[in-house]
Amino acid sequence: MTKNPARRTRSGARHLALFLAHWAGGHTVSNEELLRRIVKQRAEAHQDALEEHRRLVRRAHRKATKLRRIAEEDGGLTPAAKAELKAAVKEAERHSAALRALGEFEVPELDPGQVRHRRRRIAAARCAVLALPAAGITAASVAGAWWTAPAAAALGTLGAWARGPQPYDLTVRPVPAELIAETPMVIPPTVPAAPAIPGQSVPGLVPPMPSTVPAGQPTAPGTAGEAPTEAAPSAAAVAAEGDHHLVLALSKALAACRVIPRGRQVTLRDTPEVTADRWTAVVRLPDDTGATVDHVVAARKNLGGELGLDRARLHVEQVAGADDKTLRVSGFTNDPFAAPLLCTADMLTDVDVWEQGIPVAFDAFGRLLYLRLRDVSILLGGSSRSGKGAALRLIIAGCLLDARVRLHLADGKHPGQHRWKGLTASYIYDPDKRAKQLAKRLEGLVEEMGVRAARLAELGVESLAEVPDLVGSEGLTLEVVVIDEVSAFTMDPKHGKKITKALIDLSARGLAFGIVLILATQLSTAGVLHRLITGNVVWRWCMYATDADGSNSILGKGMAGRGYSAHLLDPEQRGTGLLSADGRVSTVRSLWLDGPEMEAVQDRVRALRGPGAQTPAPIPTQPAPAESTGAEPDWSVVAGWLTESPAAPAPAGEDPKARALELIRQAGPEGIKRAAVADALGASPTTVGGWLKAWADQGVIEALGSPPHTRYAVTDGRP
Repeated sequence: MTKNPARRTRSGARHLALFLAHWAGGHTVSNEELLRRIVKQRAEAHQDALEEHRRLVRRAHRKATKLRRIAEEDGGLTPAAKAELKAAVKEAERHSAALRALGEFEVPELDPGQVRHRRRRIAAARCAVLALPAAGITAASVAGAWWTAPAAAALGTLGAWARGPQPYDLTVRPVPAELIAETPMVIPPTVPAAPAIPGQSVPGLVPPMPSTVPAGQPTAPGTAGEAPTEAAPSAAAVAAEGDHHLVLALSKALAACRVIPRGRQVTLRDTPEVTADRWTAVVRLPDDTGATVDHVVAARKNLGGELGLDRARLHVEQVAGADDKTLRVSGFTNDPFAAPLLCTADMLTDVDVWEQGIPVAFDAFGRLLYLRLRDVSILLGGSSRSGKGAALRLIIAGCLLDARVRLHLADGKHPGQHRWKGLTASYIYDPDKRAKQLAKRLEGLVEEMGVRAARLAELGVESLAEVPDLVGSEGLTLEVVVIDEVSAFTMDPKHGKKITKALIDLSARGLAFGIVLILATQLSTAGVLHRLITGNVVWRWCMYATDADGSNSILGKGMAGRGYSAHLLDPEQRGTGLLSADGRVSTVRSLWLDGPEMEAVQDRVRALRGPGAQTPAPIPTQPAPAESTGAEPDWSVVAGWLTESPAAPAPAGEDPKARALELIRQAGPEGIKRAAVADALGASPTTVGGWLKAWADQGVIEALGSPPHTRYAVTDGRP
């Protein structure tokens, strides 16, 4: 090369020119990266618009609430204040309509011209950077520094000669792992990874390793078999070599993510498990580094890229019973949550919600997750259409298939759970009256806690969990309260405070007495659920959320910073979410119950809960009059009524209470509205309601042929 310096200089100049042209033209950036950056920019603009409208909605609600409170305290508002209240209400409605119009962000179908336009912008910026030195040299020469141009030419010639005939690698830089993590909705076309079999590499981890395993002997996972040789190593040696490569790959990846220092290595705790679908290794982080499992979880979005996996195919969890440095790392060939799992009617046979639990979800390894209602309350959250309804459907079905459960369902987005109407102990859905009805129902359950506490005190126990056999006996049914879209109730201007107060009492003490809360919401801010409620919720299950703040509102403050954020989930996988339970956070996907299987489950529920089926009687909210006085009810009159034919119209002067009971007997097992009884007697519905409640407490109503709650339910809208 030194014999012909002119040729070497020309070759180096050509390679330098090609490299600068490649860089200046923006060809170092791939189309996928440009596409992701465009989508990220639009997603951030969409999120900013949502946040701004939410802020304005909250401000308008605060102003309207303040004016309504002033009106209650002062007995009215001035004309100017009324105008302000009306304007605040309209502003809240306008921004709420804007939020509905914006909806969820969807990945747009970008024209290839938009990607080319972005590349041209990059090229223009880079060409301007290259033009700056030339402009500086020209300006310096004009200013009198005549030597700058010859000096620049000499330096360029020297650089071209130094490069010589060695060409540059005109490559495209990889897409940054941070950008991939922030745009999980963009799925580039990829070639499916081949399953891990002997003779091939572990999926997405390390390249094939040479091996000389004799024919007929099993090959270690992650090794490649070769023809037998005379000096063939043992299978244990080959396995040890594969383990070494696995440790090296994990250590380098963790060091690249700044979890552990470079040069330090993790330690294998057990032999790695490698199958056709996944690999799993239990490792321990090195001491004296300060690294824990939480640091690995927080770096998971970058760790997957270092291991050749996307975030959906990398699973990291702490090993149960081990220290904070021992974790289980798994890499999957395919996304383990890509396909939903059907819940069959057979899976819900003989449901025991107390001991066995309700099958509600599956984890990354395909294991079923059971929800036991023993000392467990649930907060279920996520954005609209994220799959909360599927999970709630399973919980409701499981509860209704256990005869010891009385389910109270409050539907804030009717007809979301309308299919269960008539099968639950109570179903609240009327938008005009639902807040008032729920407040009354919850206040009754708060009173019932006192009754149950007294019964348990007589038995010498503090909670039902101490004596599981008490569940369903002694009248101690499980009272499960399901509130779908809880914000529709707690944000009610008139009854929201009563509902919140009752939920605080029930969440704090209800579990000990068999009163379980299951709350579902799209957004759990301070205005939706009080922190005294969320602080006592044992299970927190968050489906896909649009941002980290929404995820934190369900899982808890700071969880996104620890690496647990539902906005990183795939929004297309409805039912996939992060579950915080028993001190651990795991990714799960709810089972799917629909179609013929749902019909079969509903048929079983109707057989158990429908008309004529025997269901546990509710516990009275206060002691019955007969028990408080020690007197027995007069069953002789009731026995006579049950055997006689319908009575003739009551003669003048007859006792109205006796006439009311006779009308109820004539109505049969289907019951009668209290308003109809009141109209027939000329009495007020409130008076008749008091009689019906007293008779129900004494057992008279039940003796007439139907459960008490069908006898005095107000269904005609009267007070």
